[in-house]
Amino acid sequence: MPLRTAPLRRSFVSNSRLAWLAYSVALVMACGARSKLDVPPPLPPQPECTTNEDCPGHDDFCAKVRCLDSDKYVGILPQLPEGVPLPPRVCFPLTTVDCEDNDACTTDACEPATGDCTHVLVTFDLDGDGRPGPLPGTKAGEPGSCGDDCNDASALAFPGNGELCDGVDNDCNGVVDDGAEFVAVDDEPLQVSGNIAPAGPGGLAFGKDAYLAIYSGGSEGADMYATRLDAAGQKLEPVEQRIALQNADSAGGPIVWVGDRYGLAWQDRRDGDYELYFTELSATGKKILVDTRITNAAGFSINPDLAWNGSDFIVAWQDRRSGQFEIYAQRITLAGVPTGPEVKVSSAPIFGPPVDAEAPSVASGKKTLGIVYASGPSGAQKLVFQTLEQTTLAPAAGPVMVSIPGAAAVAPQLVWNEDRYVITWYHRAASAGAELSIYATVIAEDGKVLTPPTRISEPTPSHRSRYPQVLPLGDRLLFVYADDRDGNQGYELYSRMVSSSLVPTSAERRLTTAAFDSVYPIPAFGPAGDVGVLFRDDRLNGTQNVFFTRLRCAAGP
Repeated sequence: MPLRTAPLRRSFVSNSRLAWLAYSVALVMACGARSKLDVPPPLPPQPECTTNEDCPGHDDFCAKVRCLDSDKYVGILPQLPEGVPLPPRVCFPLTTVDCEDNDACTTDACEPATGDCTHVLVTFDLDGDGRPGPLPGTKAGEPGSCGDDCNDASALAFPGNGELCDGVDNDCNGVVDDGAEFVAVDDEPLQVSGNIAPAGPGGLAFGKDAYLAIYSGGSEGADMYATRLDAAGQKLEPVEQRIALQNADSAGGPIVWVGDRYGLAWQDRRDGDYELYFTELSATGKKILVDTRITNAAGFSINPDLAWNGSDFIVAWQDRRSGQFEIYAQRITLAGVPTGPEVKVSSAPIFGPPVDAEAPSVASGKKTLGIVYASGPSGAQKLVFQTLEQTTLAPAAGPVMVSIPGAAAVAPQLVWNEDRYVITWYHRAASAGAELSIYATVIAEDGKVLTPPTRISEPTPSHRSRYPQVLPLGDRLLFVYADDRDGNQGYELYSRMVSSSLVPTSAERRLTTAAFDSVYPIPAFGPAGDVGVLFRDDRLNGTQNVFFTRLRCAAGP
């Protein structure tokens, strides 16, 4: 499908109506001035038209302006002030085209050059499968949703399609790859980053036919790069393209595929301090939008996260413009234009004195946007969750504390899973010397806790699980994280499947085996049911590089 921007929403007043309004105002003003004797000056006759071409707007076929004999249309012409002569012939919009089709799912307009009506859907079909996605805040296929495509980022997802093992809810029943498990492939992980160590991952998404990996690296400051990977993780040309071309540190890279393009956000120091930027990339990784600056305030704006709600991108970040870190959010249109004001989410401390708010994660739900962030001093941070209105970012529900009291919660991630939000993080238990474990909780859109904080990983005593990420599958969830239980000179990657209420349905499965750290996993659904995982790996003599591995879809019964 060719790239396109958002459909034009037409709103106009015909030139003919403006001309007639100016004509009428001139007539009224002509009788408003008075002499000292309160006697109005004589009113000159108004100029008359001879042909239609004398009338402004005569070529507007939506409101045809014609030169009329005034005595034949006295009943429909506007009434003039007393004493104002009516010209023998006047310009007047005689007919107006009505394009209203009484369909709430279209924006109706008339083309002035032709008089033809246009009816543009208010929702998008970005994946080109002929089925538009729903309006933000609605569920696909429900009344008023204006679309029945449950996943407009994939042409393989629509009602009535057969279910495949491909990482997509093909039949729109709310479940991805019904009954399937995800197990590690036998292939060795592949190095993605080139000679730019130290390097670390920023984002991973699968588009039409390839993954796009975003990462940062460099020994003298950080630059951000993009590399396309095929289904097996092999690099595709062109390799390691810089995202930000200015000579300044740039990092981040949460990336979202929406069906015909990627959205990408990052932090960038070209402006002196760190500010947030946004751009869009084609399916081949080529920039289709100039770098768009999102923030412009004193203090660092860093750690962005990015979501798509079917109509707008939503970027959330931590911002120090007030002297301490707070969480902000901004909507960005499909055309890449920031819309509405920046919204300060963490506007007031709710669990003690003012403290920094950091590490936001944002996800789009059915009727709301969810956001979670860490709040509190280092070593004692709590997780705060709240929801926002989809179209205004106004508060909806919360804030509520969702982590376990008395323990430090770190690295939160938020996803939407069919009808609920799921938050995962890692923390140290309150007892001294206890291991670090992965936890998660399930929250409704109204802020109600559906499943309290539940332990996901089970490291051996005095060992640690860190850096959790989770992929939603509707009736279950796939967790990927790092764990040092193996005594292999650092962390290895693990995965585990749990139910939508956080009950384990598989053992913890080891994904990597090399010495030194394998950390910071970023999983993304890929083709044929695979899950690609981008991560930092130190196996090359302890140097930090970016690698890629996969989990394959093993179909269930």
